[in-house]
Amino acid sequence: MDRRTLIALCLAACLAVSLGGIALASAQAYRLTWKECSDGLRCAELVVPVDWADPGGPKTSVHVAKLPATGKSIGSLIVNFGGPGTSTSLLRRKSQPDAPAELPKLLDELQSSFDVIAIDPRGMSEPASGKRMSCAEPEPSIFGLLLARTKQDWDAHATKNAAHQASCRIAAKSAWRGMTAWNVAHDIDALRAALGQDKIIYAGNSYGTVYAQAYLELFPQRVGRMYFDGTADHTQQELEPWLRNYAQTQERHLTRFRDWCARRTDCALHGTDAGKAWDELVARVRRAPLPASAGRTVHEGQLYAGAVKGMNPAFWPQLATAIRKALDGDATDFLEKLRPDEGGSSVSQDSLCNDFMPKLPTYKEFQGIEAGLREIAPRFGWLEGRFELGRCWGRSGGASWAPHPLRVKDTPPILFAIGELDNNTNYRGQAHVAEQIPSARVLWHGDGHASWARNNCLRRHVNAYLTTGELPAPGTRCPAEIIQKVGK
Repeated sequence: MDRRTLIALCLAACLAVSLGGIALASAQAYRLTWKECSDGLRCAELVVPVDWADPGGPKTSVHVAKLPATGKSIGSLIVNFGGPGTSTSLLRRKSQPDAPAELPKLLDELQSSFDVIAIDPRGMSEPASGKRMSCAEPEPSIFGLLLARTKQDWDAHATKNAAHQASCRIAAKSAWRGMTAWNVAHDIDALRAALGQDKIIYAGNSYGTVYAQAYLELFPQRVGRMYFDGTADHTQQELEPWLRNYAQTQERHLTRFRDWCARRTDCALHGTDAGKAWDELVARVRRAPLPASAGRTVHEGQLYAGAVKGMNPAFWPQLATAIRKALDGDATDFLEKLRPDEGGSSVSQDSLCNDFMPKLPTYKEFQGIEAGLREIAPRFGWLEGRFELGRCWGRSGGASWAPHPLRVKDTPPILFAIGELDNNTNYRGQAHVAEQIPSARVLWHGDGHASWARNNCLRRHVNAYLTTGELPAPGTRCPAEIIQKVGK
């Protein structure tokens, strides 16, 4: 997809140089005032320009939270746990039921050496901060285009996304034009300066790595240590190759699911080829809707939506059971246990679309893209195109920081952790980002997305890097730990 003209790219490069000093000036002008905010946290608001391309223009503030070091602090570690969404709330150990159970242990380890500081992206702060934006119109489910059966369904999904975006624009007011990872990277640098650190120590998970990619381009001279966990690839200028990486990863995941099921005697499809079982179910639903309980049926799109949700390794037991039951005549689990998630009222998807899909293909253009995905990933992976596009289909006119190849040099060693089972921010895209950073060291592991807190081997290597700069030896691989516990 045509993302930016050469002139725009040159302008961004120029801004990267000039705005480095602006970040420091902003931090000096608006010092952090820390206040107790419960759960052992101290919170502050950092005042920044709405758009760092216009530093003298309107101002906004971003929410910051700190877990003070319990031991002798070697400095501040800035973290962003992804989403895009709130990160400060994840520092509240007791208030996040959806957070990994192992996260408090990770925070304890980090807090023994660092002041652990989280910064929230614009409009996505924890509710208690009063900075969280809520949009009046709910967004549609991101599974919506998987469920779509006609062009009219596609149009309806677009209408809902557009209505949500319009209501978010109203809620955001002047802050709307600053909602990009490019601006968040400047916010992070302003935070670094306000903390009095010459060099940043940063750990980003998932969407937090998009901010890290921007930071590396904008402020390479200010990087001390930087950890990428579950990297989201923001370096593909065209939509089709970006989707192709997802499609090929998901197609490979079908065989990984098959192999996992063959090893596990408690898998509902154990003793059969789980991949072929999926193929049989697809063949059946293409002939006629699948029967479910209470007189209901499951149509092709509903099967696909449930299966895409179930292909996350954490849901493999549920997916195997759903396929087994559907083959036996009851596809209810695809309507209930694997039911697609509903849309919310957050601005998070608007921010994502500003960064990844500021320009969308037409319906006809996407049919051509999808035909290509079906060729390389015909059994399952082609579905990922609709899933990713569904986030943004119908949105337009937001701020923009379009994907582009990384332009990074002269940085200290950067550590990447890439999971072989990561189909969220797919491992192919992660490797593609790391290849563009000459100083990158990749630590492969056998688990999936966001495994830092849950894989002991990974946590040990990453924490050593963050505290001392020690890198794992080239070729080091951490074995799978999390997938062994799934379903047990």
